[in-house]
Amino acid sequence: MKMSRYIVMDLVFYGNSLNYDQGSGNYQELKKITKWDGRQYTLVSRYALRYSMLDTADKFGLFELAEADNLVKSGKGDSTVIQPATEFLLTGDILEYPEFDLFGYLITETKPQNFRTAPVKVGHAVSMTPFMYDAHFNANIGLANRMRKRHGEMKPNPFTAEEHQTFYQYSIVVDVDSIGEIEVYISEKSDVTLADGKYKLESIEKVSSLKGDGLLIKLKKGKNKKEILQSENVELCDFEKIDKVYRIRYRLKDDEKIKKRIMNLIKTVMNLKRSIKARDEDLSPKIMVMGLYRDSPYMTFKDRIVLLDEYTEEEYDEIEEQETDNGRILKVRHVTSKQRKPVFEVEGLEAENLDIDKVEEFVEGIFDDGELSRVAVFTDPSVELRKGSGD
Repeated sequence: MKMSRYIVMDLVFYGNSLNYDQGSGNYQELKKITKWDGRQYTLVSRYALRYSMLDTADKFGLFELAEADNLVKSGKGDSTVIQPATEFLLTGDILEYPEFDLFGYLITETKPQNFRTAPVKVGHAVSMTPFMYDAHFNANIGLANRMRKRHGEMKPNPFTAEEHQTFYQYSIVVDVDSIGEIEVYISEKSDVTLADGKYKLESIEKVSSLKGDGLLIKLKKGKNKKEILQSENVELCDFEKIDKVYRIRYRLKDDEKIKKRIMNLIKTVMNLKRSIKARDEDLSPKIMVMGLYRDSPYMTFKDRIVLLDEYTEEEYDEIEEQETDNGRILKVRHVTSKQRKPVFEVEGLEAENLDIDKVEEFVEGIFDDGELSRVAVFTDPSVELRKGSGD
């Protein structure tokens, strides 16, 4: 049985206070999780990481995000949700946008509901050191002082914010063969939202042209009728009608576009930033274990990456020379320098060690043919990886 291609990334980054919870009153609380040892660790949710990936890719010009015209509100009252427009789905144009192609979607408006399992699965990032309940007290004293001079009172709006600066680790699994391809299910008379309102689906027909087979989608709203065509950027891979439900399978025509999308995702991860509370945190990996798997089961090494707490000690002699009236004096001072620094170890891993700037070159291997199971460790120069843990 043929197996899919996978890219697996186990990453470590360094950051400070990256994801706050709802909190209560004037206390700003970090998201936390309790692990097997009974201690609490701070958490950066996968939703926060996904948001930062899309934000970073958008700012760097790597991804084009969907405009408001392609989004709709579905539901009523407090149950209203924002989701891609049904027209966007039916024509296949939804594949033009990496945020839906890579990270999936749920469209509740159609019957049956349409969802896409994310080809790019991002795990929560969990701190590698326990949270020690560090916090600091803040107040809006500058503005409050100015108000006091004018109004005779001062309300500085005090609040306390938790802080945790440490290393975090998380994993990303990319199902390469699921990118650039979707399945759509929709029944007759299902709602289809366009810019000028809601229509009912009347029928979907396969039509032929010089450009090949495509779909013609017929809609109706009262006496008004409208026809929309399949996107020119996708090809029709499969189309059938089972009872009153249409099943459509689209795929992006350009394989190079799919490859570029994957490479842009890798660039985003390697240069990931997170803007939070007037800070711009750099979440680019300090250590990354990357595996390429083709026609073979994939593995993750996330739980094998260990942060060691070690001291380094250096001893040396300093010689100081002084001229005096009685002649020259030499002073020899023996100095011992102790420094505490993080050391990482990847337990039981046999992999090649590569420079962090070789990541994109390494990923190119997933697009070749034949069985593949290759793992490499990429290390930032600012971090020490214990010898023998990677080779």
